[in-house]
Amino acid sequence: MLIYKNNSTKKDMVFIHIPKNSGKFIRDKIKNDNNNTLLKAFWGIKNNVDVAHIPYLKRKTYIKDSSKYVYFAYSRNPYYRIISAFFYLNRGKSVNDFKHFCINILPRLNFNLDFNKDYIHYYPQYLFVCNIELKVTNVTVTKIEDSESPKVYDLKEYMDAPCIKVINSVYEKDFKFFHYDMISELYK
Repeated sequence: MLIYKNNSTKKDMVFIHIPKNSGKFIRDKIKNDNNNTLLKAFWGIKNNVDVAHIPYLKRKTYIKDSSKYVYFAYSRNPYYRIISAFFYLNRGKSVNDFKHFCINILPRLNFNLDFNKDYIHYYPQYLFVCNIELKVTNVTVTKIEDSESPKVYDLKEYMDAPCIKVINSVYEKDFKFFHYDMISELYK
């Protein structure tokens, strides 16, 4: 999470950093913009919480008078995001390791609203920007693909039908809320 004042608009802004959505790039862009005054940057693990990725639901714990801010975040295609997250957290692992993770581990992760720091990078994106009713209402979410060019992977190289089935199930709300196309199979 990054809090800053945009001096042009005079608005106090909060960037909600969803893991593996070009967040470091966006943070640097905000910090290096002369129209912005950095108010507070969260990073690292504090009290067993990944404060770099504070969700909208937890904002009141970290932001005094949280209602005065304008909140925004970026989404990313769930297929590319899960590949990026896995290989970021598992350097040196293989594509077969990724497939094993998708089929055998990902479906068993408990994506509760405690935001477990040990696998926060795999949490569905909508959970970072939703309210207590699990609706996205007070956060403006832009597809990162519409603003920047995050890494795109050859899905045929990384996924097979069982992987796609699991990813479609686990991230179904991300596909729906952020308007990404869900695929049912990879084209030959």
